[in-house]
Amino acid sequence: MRILAFAFAVLSFASGRASAEKVPLSAGPAATSTQKIAVDARGPVALVEVTRTVTSLQSPPGSHGSEAVLDFALPDGSALVALEVRDGGRWRSVDPAAESAHAADVYKTESSARGLTPVSEPFEDGATHRLRLLRGPALGAQPVTVRYRFAILPVANNGRLLVRFPAAPERLPPAAEVKLQLRDAADAEIAGVRTDLPPGAGTATGRATTRGAWEVAWTPRSPKGKTREVAPLEARVALAALSPTETALALLARHGAAEKLDPPGSVLFLVDRSRSIGLPGLSAERDLVRAIIEALPPSTRFDALFFDRRIKRLFPMSRPATREAIESFENEMVPDRLQNGTDLLVALREAGALLRRETATFGPRAMLVLVTDGALGAAADAPGLDKALGAIPGLDLWLAALTIRPVDDEPLGPRARDLLRALAASRGGVARELRANQIGDAVPALIADLERGGDLGAIRVVAGETDKRLAASLAPGDALAGVLALKGPPPRTVRIEGLARGRAVPVVAHPQRLQPEWLRPWIEPPPSQTTRFFEAPSLVALLERGGFVEASDSGTMVQGSMDRMVVRNMLSLAYMPRARACYLNRTAATPALRDLSGKVRLAIDLSRGEVDRATIEASTLGNPDIERCLTESAFEIEVPRAFHNDAPVTAVLNMNFRPRTPDKKADGDLGAVGDQIDLVIEEMRRREAEASPAPPH
Repeated sequence: MRILAFAFAVLSFASGRASAEKVPLSAGPAATSTQKIAVDARGPVALVEVTRTVTSLQSPPGSHGSEAVLDFALPDGSALVALEVRDGGRWRSVDPAAESAHAADVYKTESSARGLTPVSEPFEDGATHRLRLLRGPALGAQPVTVRYRFAILPVANNGRLLVRFPAAPERLPPAAEVKLQLRDAADAEIAGVRTDLPPGAGTATGRATTRGAWEVAWTPRSPKGKTREVAPLEARVALAALSPTETALALLARHGAAEKLDPPGSVLFLVDRSRSIGLPGLSAERDLVRAIIEALPPSTRFDALFFDRRIKRLFPMSRPATREAIESFENEMVPDRLQNGTDLLVALREAGALLRRETATFGPRAMLVLVTDGALGAAADAPGLDKALGAIPGLDLWLAALTIRPVDDEPLGPRARDLLRALAASRGGVARELRANQIGDAVPALIADLERGGDLGAIRVVAGETDKRLAASLAPGDALAGVLALKGPPPRTVRIEGLARGRAVPVVAHPQRLQPEWLRPWIEPPPSQTTRFFEAPSLVALLERGGFVEASDSGTMVQGSMDRMVVRNMLSLAYMPRARACYLNRTAATPALRDLSGKVRLAIDLSRGEVDRATIEASTLGNPDIERCLTESAFEIEVPRAFHNDAPVTAVLNMNFRPRTPDKKADGDLGAVGDQIDLVIEEMRRREAEASPAPPH
C-alpha cells in the first residue's frame, strides 16, 4: 500500500485503556463494560466518536471521593475536537486549559481535599492522552461515561478508503459496537464483515472485538460519465468557514484506475551503468531487469541500452526473452563495464531514436524501463528529459522510471525524484523508488499500475485565490488527503487537477459544508495542546498529553562525510599524472608548441563515487587538444564515495603548465610518478593509433 499525503496522512489507531488508583485486592481491578464507536464519513473527513463507560471507580478507605484514569490514543495527525464527561445526567465539556501548570495544581489540590493521591503510573505503550476523573462522595463509585470526538483523514488502499484500529492495549478490552455512516459508497466493511449499500447515504452496523487489529472500510462510488481513455481523478472536498476572512479546506484526491490493458509485447531497458551504481547497485539492477522480464508473458521481446556518458546497445535487434538472451544481458552487468559520468539526456534521445527507427518491431505497444540509481547528472531537467525522448508516432509507449539502491543506501534526493516523476507523468508511466530487497513485491505491483493507466502527475488544487501543488504524482488507486487554509469566504467550487500523458485531467468538486470545530484544530491549534480541564463540585477532569515519540516515515539515516585530504590525495595520485601526460604528449612541431605555457582551472564534480562532470572554467593555455585531454582524463580515474552521502562535491584544480628551461635543474628520475606518466602517454598513443584510419595498401 502506498499512501500519499501533504498533511496529516499517516493514520494509525489505538483503543483506550481504563484503570483506577490501586486499591485492596478485595476490591478488584478497574474495568470497562461497553464501548461504542460511531464513524461518520463526510467526503474527505471521517468523524469518529468513541463512547466508553468506566464501571469500577474505586476509592481508598477514608477518602471522600474516587479517582479513575483512562489512557487512550488518537491517530497520528488527527484533531481532537471535543471531550465530554457525563455527570449527573448532563454532558460536561472538558475544554482546553489556558495554563497547563495551573490546571495541574488545581487538580492536585482537589485530590488532597478528597483525601486522594493522584495515580502515578507510566502511560500505556502508544497512549497519547490520559484523562483523570475525580468524583465527589455523593456519587461514590457510580459509572462514569466518557465521550470524545476527533476527525481523521481515511487511508486509501486498493481503491478503498479505510480507518484502521489496532488491538487494544488492555488485558481484557471491551468489544466495540460500531456504526458506520457513509455517503456515495458502494459497500461497507466492519471488522471483515461486508455489506452492500444502496445509492446515496447508507449506514452499516457491526461488532468488533478489540483484542486484535481490525478496520472499517468502504468503496466510494465512481462518478458517472468518466472516460476510461485516461485514468480519472476523483475528488471529495469539504469546507468550514473559520471566520469571514479564512476558510478551512479538507480534500481527498483519488486516482481512479483505468480499465486494465494487455501487457506490451516488447520492452526496451535503459540501464544506468555509470560508476555511481557501485557493486551492490549493479547486482540490484541485474535482478530488477530479470524480475521484470520474468513477470511479463514468455512471448515478450526485449533489448537494452546501457548508458553512462556513452550508449551501448545489447543486441542488433530485439530478441525473445529466452534464457540465452537473459544471460547475455547479465554478462554485461559486470564491474569492469562501469564508467564515470551519467548523461540521461543522451540516453533518452538514443532510446527515442531507436524506437522510431524500429517502430514496427517494438509496436504496437512497448514498454521503456529506465533503471538507474538516481544520479542523473547536472544537465538533466524535466522538460529536457521529455523532449529528449521525443514523440514516437504509431507506438503506444509505457514508461517506467525505476530507481534501485542497496538496502542501506541513502534515499533518493528530491531533485532526482521530481525529475523522474515528471518524466513518468508526461508519458502515462510510473516512477518508483525501490530497495534491493523489495524487487519481488514491487515488480508485479508496478506492472499492474502500468496496465491501469500509470501515475497522474503534478496534482494541484485551485480554490478561490489559492493555487497550490499537492503532490508530484499519484499512483492508480492511491489517494492523498489534507487540510488547507484559504483566504476569504468559502468558494463555491474547488478544482483539482493532474497530468496524464502530458494532458491536464481536471475535476471540479462541489464541497460539503462542515461545522468549523471539525477543521479548526488543524488550522488554528488551541493555546494548550497538552491540557484540557474542567472543574465542578461533583467532578474534576484533567486531560494530559502522553509522553510518546511519534514515528517518522522517513526514518533516520546516518549522513556520511569525506575528509578534504582524501579528495586531495586521490586527485594528486590518480589525476595529476594524467594531466601532466596530456601536456607532455603534445607535439613540438612549432616553437609555440615547444614553449607552450599557461594556467588551467578545472572543476571536477564528484557524485556517489563517480566523476559526473569535468569543466574547464578558465584557461590561458590556448590549446584545445590539451584542454580536451584534461577533461577526458578526469573520467578515467576512480574516486571514493562518502558513505551514505549523495551530496555532490566539486573539486577545483589550478594547474600551471610550462616547459623546462635551461636554468632549471632537470629531474633525473621522477620515480613512481614518472612511470605512471609514461604508462599514461603510452596508452594515449595506443588509442590515437587505433582511432586513426589505416593507411591504404
